[in-house]
Amino acid sequence: MFDSSQFPQIPFDEISKRINADSVVVTPNRRLALALNEKFNQDQIKQKKSAWYSADILPFSSLTERIYLESSYVKPIATLPLLLSVHQEQVLWESIILSSEVGKALLRIPQTARLVSEAWHLAHAWRLIHGLGDVVPNEDVREFLGWAETYQNITTQTRRTDQARICDLITEQYEFLDIKKPSLIICYGFDVITPQQIVFLKKLSDCGCEVVVANPTIQWPQSVATIQRCEYTNSQEEIYQAAIWARSKIETVSNSVNGVRVGIVVPALVKYRNTLIRIFKKVMHPDIRFALPGTTRNIAPFNVSLGLELISYPLIDIAFIGLALLNQKVEFNRISYWLRSPFLAGSESEMSQRVLLDAQIRRFSEPEISLERLFILVSRASGGKECPILLHCLSVLRIFGQTRLPESARHTVFARVIAEVLQILGFPGERGLDSSEFQALKKWQLLIANFAALDQVNVKTSYHEAVSRLRQMASDTLFQPETPNVPVQIIDVFDAIGMEFDHLWVMGLSDEQWPLKSHPNPFLPLELQRKAKLPWGSTLESYAYCQRLTRNWLCSAKDIILTYPRYSNDRDGHELKCSPLIRLMPLSGPVVRDMEQHHDRIIQSCEMEYIVDCESPPLDKEIVKQGIRGGTSIIKDYAACPFRAWAKHRLSISGLDAPHTGLNAAERGLLVHQVLAQLWQQLKTKEALDDISDYNLERMLKDITNSAILQMEQYRPIALSGRFAQIEQRRLFRLALEWLDEEKKRSSFKVIAVEEKCVIQIGDLILSARLDRIDELENGQWIVIDYKTSRKSIQSMIGERPDEPQLPLYLMMGGMKQQAAGAAFAVLKRGEMGFTAIVREANLLPGIKAFSQLEKCARFNTWEDLIAAWQQYLTNLATGFCSGDARVNPKNFPATCKYCDMQLFCRIRERIDDSVTELSKESG
Repeated sequence: MFDSSQFPQIPFDEISKRINADSVVVTPNRRLALALNEKFNQDQIKQKKSAWYSADILPFSSLTERIYLESSYVKPIATLPLLLSVHQEQVLWESIILSSEVGKALLRIPQTARLVSEAWHLAHAWRLIHGLGDVVPNEDVREFLGWAETYQNITTQTRRTDQARICDLITEQYEFLDIKKPSLIICYGFDVITPQQIVFLKKLSDCGCEVVVANPTIQWPQSVATIQRCEYTNSQEEIYQAAIWARSKIETVSNSVNGVRVGIVVPALVKYRNTLIRIFKKVMHPDIRFALPGTTRNIAPFNVSLGLELISYPLIDIAFIGLALLNQKVEFNRISYWLRSPFLAGSESEMSQRVLLDAQIRRFSEPEISLERLFILVSRASGGKECPILLHCLSVLRIFGQTRLPESARHTVFARVIAEVLQILGFPGERGLDSSEFQALKKWQLLIANFAALDQVNVKTSYHEAVSRLRQMASDTLFQPETPNVPVQIIDVFDAIGMEFDHLWVMGLSDEQWPLKSHPNPFLPLELQRKAKLPWGSTLESYAYCQRLTRNWLCSAKDIILTYPRYSNDRDGHELKCSPLIRLMPLSGPVVRDMEQHHDRIIQSCEMEYIVDCESPPLDKEIVKQGIRGGTSIIKDYAACPFRAWAKHRLSISGLDAPHTGLNAAERGLLVHQVLAQLWQQLKTKEALDDISDYNLERMLKDITNSAILQMEQYRPIALSGRFAQIEQRRLFRLALEWLDEEKKRSSFKVIAVEEKCVIQIGDLILSARLDRIDELENGQWIVIDYKTSRKSIQSMIGERPDEPQLPLYLMMGGMKQQAAGAAFAVLKRGEMGFTAIVREANLLPGIKAFSQLEKCARFNTWEDLIAAWQQYLTNLATGFCSGDARVNPKNFPATCKYCDMQLFCRIRERIDDSVTELSKESG
């Protein structure tokens, strides 16, 4: 801990007076440095000064690094070693661990390297490095000592140093450095200072630099400050109330000359960051018009101190997708996102075409796709004419990957390769970047420079390893775009050190979140960490440190609210208790405020009129006469739900196909249809099936299945490549043979139609259809057959809203009513082969009863009655569709909606939830 008595102390007000050209103010973190610099400038403005010295305020780590860099540009007495960057240090640790015997068995080398690097930094900062040999090491410490010795030897031989040792290096050589040295060092806001930093400050003091300490003034002692401790139901309510409270504070001073400073301190900021941003945006900018594309967005009056991983920004993510695509397969969902991004060449001019292209190529794509396959799919889509810019980029990228991509090279070479690849893709796009995107691009360029500098620790690498390393560096780099000064600061407990506010809300102070749990480093002896009193080295020190932070909060604002949730956000929602660090404070009622929602203002500003609108304009008669696309699925969809039929067949809305591995059920079904169609086009009759020898039948089937596979290979070449085609051919062969055994059980028949196109008129609706097959029996009657690869029930053809209306529809064709003696599903499924049918007489098909013997058809006296009922039911469905009926009325919710693509459009679940809510209100 920081013993401030070692250095003279000055009051906070003296800082502004003592800042001059030779003075430096150091802080524990960057945010406090920025806040102090802003406060200093405001003080000068209040004093009506026209000019003043720029305050030199910076974090402690930046001070030592600045001294090192300044020394590197002059001619020092002793040459300084080169400073390793954070990324170079990480790569070096990883290589050392990986080359060790123990490291070869580790699964997560990068994570281990981070912990080892942290141990190395702690050992130097807290002067533990020399005491490691005085304790009996466990297995982890023993390995760390070996790795550390190797690291020390390598850096010594190559004359390198790192951030852990730069402070010691400057301390040793400070008096010999020929640089401009400050005459005054002011330490502000330090609650914890390490022994390494104390030695450094003493060295500066010995060299004639005045070192003083200034702590935040206690402007609002606990006796004066208003402190409330409140409990809320959960963290969501806690955040929402904090957002409304913060808005009320900045609104009260919106017309004031002096701005207000509002602090929101969140111990678990990493966990709740996204929730905080979402709720605060909703409260601060409730007008939904700000979220519309192309809208000028106002600057949010709040700022979150915690940055995100650089790779999480869309601009950077798009760059990595393009880099990965060059030499490896990428998930199609990622490619879909990449194609529609605004950060590629032609993204604006081809925006609409690329959206349609995405919907088109996903039908033929696999879940993972290569650059070559993507190029082929884009080329085939409309001949590549719809997206010429995209096609050109992919073509050039292919050539680059084939001719100019080195197998192994230095990082500097791959840095140039990466730049060329992104240039080929037109990165970062046609449109101008906004402020956040522009800053992310600059950070990316800096990251590429740091990547190229890895040559100093690792000479050669492959392209795949280079991109993986760059991705890891982007994941390790936290980035937050700079924003103007705003009144509300959402910060974690460490950024809150030394900060002063007018109003302060500290949330999440449950017994599980506060005090923070200790997390000693596993590679340092636990007894050494406890002896040195590392803040997180033991439970006792963690508790004491959090206790000091809590006391500081109570003196940092005139208006303080400390809150905690009563229940957790876990699935069990278990009950939480107040943190012991604030339990002694009196519990007051929760600060509950409500804010008028934007939609409420809209409703209040006008007279709302509720209209039940489930009727669209009727189908135009000319369109009805010409026929409408969709075939029998129009009736099937309308029977399932009128809204589904309206959306799919009137508005032409369809769901996106999901890329899949191999063949899906529809494609397998198509193969079965093709095989059986070709088979019966050759056999034609039951007699031919009986007469053909097993050898000739098998030979015929092999030829037919091979032909079907060849046709499918043109459609899905990847899915049926190599042995997959052979496996699928054998499956089809066995399936067809097993089905023919069922056909042989039948009496004599002749196949008179196979895959025959036909036109069906039902009511005013004209439908185009394709019959799988029509058999003519010995008595001249017909049976309509539809192939299915899954079991279907008779019930699916019966009723006013049949699930499978295509067979009854076929019976409505002209001439079919008199000739047809039945309609049958031919079920081709291994182990379940057979017919599911409704027929006029028994035994027209093996094991099939007459319709009069079926319970589902008991109400029909004659076959003609059944046909007439079908005619009436189907006509009613056709009439309803033509009339424009678009009700959200699923036949059997939720089963009907389970696989429906229109749920986001019809919002059926919202309607059901609203209905349940209304019923509960009425019953209540």
